[in-house]
Amino acid sequence: MKFSRKVIIILLFFLIIAAGFIISHATPSISIRTHIFASGYPVGAFKGTVKVNKGQYNMDKSILDKENAMIYTIVGYNLYDRATGNVITNYKVKKIGPLYFTEDYGEC
Repeated sequence: MKFSRKVIIILLFFLIIAAGFIISHATPSISIRTHIFASGYPVGAFKGTVKVNKGQYNMDKSILDKENAMIYTIVGYNLYDRATGNVITNYKVKKIGPLYFTEDYGEC
């Protein structure tokens, strides 16, 4: 009985971790906010509005279409890179299967 109880607890633990990963990558907005939070900006993850940056997308359209990606920006709250002091506003969001993955993206 104890062995099966331990197995169930371990399986539930991994199931909760997997569900949290899927939920945190379910939409572009949530993926960006998760990326910002994990990058060390917990307050910045919940401030500002996420919008599509069509100008930046149109400039790099051929590359982004090959990667199945879109450029998003944070409006209303500025995040500053700790190393350089530059403002981080653009994020490239790639769609891989049903999930979205985010990375920082520079400006022109």
